[in-house]
Amino acid sequence: MRNYLTLLIFITILNFSYSQKKNDEPTSYLDDLSIDWKKENDTLKLIANSKLLVSVQIYFHSRKDDSELKSFLLKPKDSIELIKHKATPSDSIFKTKVNDSIRISYFFGHKSLIKPDLNHLYRFPFKKGKKYEVSQSFNGKTSHFSEKSKYAIDFQLDVGEPVYSARSGIVIKVIDWFTKQGGEELRNAANRIIILHNDGTMASYVHLDYKGSLVKEGQRVNEGDKIGVSGLTGFTNGPHLHFVVRKENDIAIPVYFKGHMGKTLKKGRRYKVN
Repeated sequence: MRNYLTLLIFITILNFSYSQKKNDEPTSYLDDLSIDWKKENDTLKLIANSKLLVSVQIYFHSRKDDSELKSFLLKPKDSIELIKHKATPSDSIFKTKVNDSIRISYFFGHKSLIKPDLNHLYRFPFKKGKKYEVSQSFNGKTSHFSEKSKYAIDFQLDVGEPVYSARSGIVIKVIDWFTKQGGEELRNAANRIIILHNDGTMASYVHLDYKGSLVKEGQRVNEGDKIGVSGLTGFTNGPHLHFVVRKENDIAIPVYFKGHMGKTLKKGRRYKVN
């Protein structure tokens, strides 16, 4: 995990700390994006480089009152200049001033590229021929109460059961190396697959098994494709599939399933693929 303090600017990764609230599920990783000072001739620049397959919205916030100062669109696998300053012998003083006044953060996706299709009907993300119970639905009291998780759904899949794509899209993130399950100290240790849809929204399939991904980043998947294996990883009390769709700024959006148009899934009820 890169230490940006050595650059005299502390990069707060929004999905890890700033927007993260108790019982939220993290979606971003420090290696996705690097932010470094570079000196070119007589110019000092702060450059952001992305390894992601999805656009990123980068924010400058005031450390004084947390107001938004500026935002940037960083395209997939691209770089962008965030700050440009004439180099002087007092460059270190300038960097310190930036660090003291600006907090930098980012989200997957960008508001200009996301137009949620709220009428889209999703396929249940599990296999046909069996009913699965919903253990937590919209606004669940256990953990689905923040802006980033209020429309998440937990399906009671056992360890080893197949997970299917609820909607077609491009795989933009695969995490499958975590092995442990437990308390809050493992909040950032849940295996997951994130899929980008054609309306810019992104679906997360979380708590997958170790090496439980059947897809690769950059791969296109169709609705109903088998993409992974349910597991027991990260901050959770028991095996289940955590499913959530988000738009810009990590904001969860309501999703509805085929055969249940406009209906919120109910906790304790069992559902099957139509």
